Amino acid sequence: MNNYNKGGCENIRRMMNEVMHEYEKRISYEIDHFSRLKHYVQDRAAIANALRPYTSYREIGELFGGLDHSTIVHYCKQHERMLQSYPSYGQKFNDAMQITRRVSDRMAIKPTIKFGSHRNLQQELMIVENTIKNLRQLSRKIQLKLAGNEKAS
Repeated sequence: MNNYNKGGCENIRRMMNEVMHEYEKRISYEIDHFSRLKHYVQDRAAIANALRPYTSYREIGELFGGLDHSTIVHYCKQHERMLQSYPSYGQKFNDAMQITRRVSDRMAIKPTIKFGSHRNLQQELMIVENTIKNLRQLSRKIQLKLAGNEKAS
């Protein structure tokens, strides 16, 4: 059974809006949906990647004020690179995932798995495993840097 059988698109939209509201509350500012400033792009990409298992690129684009679905596809394709390049993005993604998980659990909405399409369970698992691997590498780099700073003090 997918999400649409348990309450329709309206439940998904309500979940997405709650995720956005809680995320903006956590970061203490409102996300500008059209700005190209790095922190806004990272916020949108983090939320888009956290919401992707639950809904379509188009619906995520609508959440961001009507962004084209191809922009959301781009955010998803750049996810691994952003995790490796920007520690701040890793934190934003972690926050977005925690909020999405909490809201989806509260609303009893499960991720939608599309078999036979370009996204399947194997791909989802690979993305999750790569994300974990990259976050562990980032954690080790930060730990080494912190250890080096403590020795220099």
